[in-house]
Amino acid sequence: MIKLKYFLYFTIFILGACIISFLKVIAHDYPQINVLRRSHCDYCGRILRWFEIIPIAGYFITNGNCSSCKNQINFWHPLLEFIGGLTFLLLIYLGDYAYLPLFCGLVLLGFTDAYYGYVYPATYIIIFPTLFLTPLHISNAILTYLILLLISRKYTFGLGDIEVLAILSLILGLMTTLWILTLACLLCIMTYLFNRKRSFRFIPYLVMATGIVYLILSLNN
Repeated sequence: MIKLKYFLYFTIFILGACIISFLKVIAHDYPQINVLRRSHCDYCGRILRWFEIIPIAGYFITNGNCSSCKNQINFWHPLLEFIGGLTFLLLIYLGDYAYLPLFCGLVLLGFTDAYYGYVYPATYIIIFPTLFLTPLHISNAILTYLILLLISRKYTFGLGDIEVLAILSLILGLMTTLWILTLACLLCIMTYLFNRKRSFRFIPYLVMATGIVYLILSLNN
């Protein structure tokens, strides 16, 4: 019975990682989604073999390189799949099913921003079920939105970033959102130390920070 329980947990974890991988494909192809297309290398276009598209494991099986063109596969992909699978498992384990739409919507927003530098407003529809299933912090969301909107007049701050932070404040509360924002900024700083570029697409860092903060808060409760 115990072995069956752990097998179920493992299955849920893999399912979560697969969902992250699937959302990544949607974000890459949206709005021209082709359900018949097969996964391929982003560099040389080679069709990937079945073991190369296994979430997380596929990266290590291929040593993080395309077997054809030898280009390096970004390590963020398996890392996000791992965090996604772990968060998905924790949501199911704790019974926080109401947060699943929020989680999926944030992941799709993060990948879209990472690929194109902007987000499609239609993506927010995915998050809507969470709004009806959890208590909302409306005043916190309005305050967050207005303050960030004022800050954006002087400093570079994308409207999509403001909207995502306002949504997080609406659902998770102001204090949790501040922790997420702080961690996202720290992740940006760490990235800057290794890759000194002048600007960042911030929503992917917000998504990762949300997953990490949720894990920490859940483990402490």
